[in-house]
Amino acid sequence: MSSFQDVLFSIENGHGRIVLNRPQALNALTLDMIDAITAQLAAWEMRADIKAIIITGAGDKAFCAGGDVKAVHAAKQRGDLGLLEDFYRREYTLNYRLSTYRKPIIAVMDGIVMGGGAGIALNCSHPVVTHKTLFAMPECRIGLFPDVGAGHFLNRAKPALALALALIGLALRGPGVVRAGLAKNFVASNRVGEISIDNLEELNLRVDKAGIDEMMPNIEAVFGLKTLDEIMTVLGARRDAWAVDTLKALNHFSPTSLRVTYAHISRARGQDLAEILKTEFRLVQHFMAAPDFFEGVRAQLIDKDGAPKWQPADLAGVKADSVDAYFAPVPGVKDWAPPTR
Repeated sequence: MSSFQDVLFSIENGHGRIVLNRPQALNALTLDMIDAITAQLAAWEMRADIKAIIITGAGDKAFCAGGDVKAVHAAKQRGDLGLLEDFYRREYTLNYRLSTYRKPIIAVMDGIVMGGGAGIALNCSHPVVTHKTLFAMPECRIGLFPDVGAGHFLNRAKPALALALALIGLALRGPGVVRAGLAKNFVASNRVGEISIDNLEELNLRVDKAGIDEMMPNIEAVFGLKTLDEIMTVLGARRDAWAVDTLKALNHFSPTSLRVTYAHISRARGQDLAEILKTEFRLVQHFMAAPDFFEGVRAQLIDKDGAPKWQPADLAGVKADSVDAYFAPVPGVKDWAPPTR
């Protein structure tokens, strides 16, 4: 019997079950969890008695609130640069394996789903949302960028909405995730225990309206503009509450994150997941070598003073050539490549 309890595995009624089991940490992903899930998926893939996989989160608050960025921050502090490479390389490999798995995978997003949690759920064949789903990709707030295949799954949404989700970290409830085109299945929270690959369609609820509907005219008008600078200019010229709040949020985020994120989401549209993960691995390794991510984690999650000191401090200081440099190969670091089976 394994003593490792951060992920639980079982087989029930022809389904392999994976439970992310760190409810005290909102089921945030560690490298050990990533490795355990990868190994179990490989063991189950060719078994004839398993027809589908179901992934859920323990507790009543979260599916998975993301990767364990505090652990990544701690690794940098102690000079463990190998972990900064291994964590993302193996996480992205898991994202890719989920996307290309030979059996259906149902990911039940019943609660908070952010960052690495979205990388698990939205790369599966059957992401399921509920009344309790709260989805967001708030990486620009901590000096990072939406990764784990976000260049692929956010681009399922219309271009303006994809950019709004990536730049603002706009939060969506279950119906909004469906309306945005990120997931197809919406199931009542009190019925998630009944979900199987056989009855998913009959459990599916219709989405007649979503909170995002009222915001879409604003999002299209602003985030449909041609450049990030135009977006910021128009937000600054408007006086309505939505524009004022949106500009205030963006002005608090890492300028480097905003520029790189805008470029990434725009360039990634139409690319396949393997291409996007290769790019995202380059991007994340450049972020690991730069100050903003570690400053963002300090300000938002460790010291919690909410006062990050970004470098550069404003968008004007982030030049086009420095953005392009984030997309270039990282000296001394091998590119991410899809795993061979």
